[in-house]
Amino acid sequence: MMIAEASVMVRAPLDRIREAVMDPAAYIDGQTKVQEMFVESRQGDQVVARINGHLGPFRSHIRARYTVGDNRIELEMLWGRLRGFHAVFLMDEHPDGVLLTHREEYDFGYGPLSPLLDRGLKHWAVGSVRAEVAALKRSAEGRGPSEG
Repeated sequence: MMIAEASVMVRAPLDRIREAVMDPAAYIDGQTKVQEMFVESRQGDQVVARINGHLGPFRSHIRARYTVGDNRIELEMLWGRLRGFHAVFLMDEHPDGVLLTHREEYDFGYGPLSPLLDRGLKHWAVGSVRAEVAALKRSAEGRGPSEG
């Protein structure tokens, strides 16, 4: 299993950070792996979305369920080429803002080739997660109080 994680301090309230994480447009800002994201349904604290992008040099398409909590948002892959993918956005309040941590866990499911993919894509995955938290920071800090 390959894990990529990055954190950034965001100077915005929790509600704006949650809005940014759940906003498809926020991911497209910057060099993230997400090229487009379509929200299929919203019900209560859950959103189901189709995410099109790339996984390193490979095109990627997944369908995922986001579950929103107070200080965390979980992402569970419902369908995709990988055997497993799970992500979490953690939001930890500090005096200087909110520390946003994004962690992604990949299970490629290619038997003996998986460790090679893990090593080959690790640098790319960490860079992609860093780009995502940077894009989410820009989005959250740039939102006005009435945006959503």
